[in-house]
Amino acid sequence: MLRRDFLRNLVITTGGLVVAPSILSACGTNATSSGELVIGTPSAPVTLPQSGEAIADGLPEEGGTIEILNWADYTNPEVIADFEKAFGVTVKQSIYDNEDAAIAKLRNGTLKPDLIIGMTDTALARLVAANLLQPLNKSYIDNFGNLLTGLQDPYYDGGSQYTVAQFIYGNGIGYRTDKIDSADLIAQGYDSMWNPAYKGRLAVPDSYRDSISLALFQAGITDVNTTDAATITAAQENLIRLRDATQPKVDILSYQEIPAGNRDIAYMWSGDILIAPWNLPEGTSTDVLGFWYPEQTITANDFLCIPKESKAPVLAHRFINYLLDNDVALKNQSYVGYQPALTAVTAEALISSGAIPESLVDAVVDAERYASGQRLVSLSPETDALWNDVWATFTAG
Repeated sequence: MLRRDFLRNLVITTGGLVVAPSILSACGTNATSSGELVIGTPSAPVTLPQSGEAIADGLPEEGGTIEILNWADYTNPEVIADFEKAFGVTVKQSIYDNEDAAIAKLRNGTLKPDLIIGMTDTALARLVAANLLQPLNKSYIDNFGNLLTGLQDPYYDGGSQYTVAQFIYGNGIGYRTDKIDSADLIAQGYDSMWNPAYKGRLAVPDSYRDSISLALFQAGITDVNTTDAATITAAQENLIRLRDATQPKVDILSYQEIPAGNRDIAYMWSGDILIAPWNLPEGTSTDVLGFWYPEQTITANDFLCIPKESKAPVLAHRFINYLLDNDVALKNQSYVGYQPALTAVTAEALISSGAIPESLVDAVVDAERYASGQRLVSLSPETDALWNDVWATFTAG
């Protein structure tokens, strides 16, 4: 299964990506036994506490095997093979499908990777509180400057002490251009998701923060982290109105179902529509796929980090640097779908490399779009319970 197929099990979106609620609830007062969680937001960025020292400059690369902890199908096998050949090593992968379980195994020593791929900012807070990560030495990461400027100093890890951003995405509406006129959809905007003309042919993601945020955006509310009970209740009523009007599918399969012709429109992550062309039936033009990127929407990213107990920290730094190479990143994107957070990975570069068709240019997130997007951040347990109640009511119908 692709990484997207695991997202249904992960339900709190933080920093734009999804983590299980027990990550927070298990912490009670937002603290672990190793210290307080430090979680940044765009309005209150954080510099994480120093935990140990980065490796020294100029160390030789380790040989043998480097073990990475990764989501399923989240790195192109050809990219891994190329790295193995270039550095004369073997890459061994351990797969995780739940950040909470992965962190528990990292804490008890069941998992001992040299590099972690694809985690998020709430996971970062727990990893740092548990003293599981080592600071990075950027002298080994020459390609760090290839990152989007805004992600070289992210709000959740000031100065990128422990993390390097990897993929970015934004939320929008994917659709079949042979079923829905693009001009009509753009004119409708978010209202299109409530249009009864698409009844039974429409979907929303099985991610409560993303889908409830859709209801907020449609109502003209831009605070996607609202703690106001009345606003949250109004979002519930709006979702029920959507349910009654369109009978939506609630899953994360639109990257397959839209190209297969089984649905016409879906609120979805941009990375999913970028991989959708590879799921079209043979002989079907990519022009049947379209994407509307809203002015008000959510943007997000994940990142790479190195465990404190890494047995191959130099190789781990080299692997991070390798993934930040522009050509390697494009090759990786062609397999994963999600867009590398690099300045050079523009719409033009993706189109010219054959990674995406011109019909999906609107799904590409540039630096301006990323910076202007809303971020889904951690909610207090009390507020999160209200959001979950909304989701339960919606899905129960």
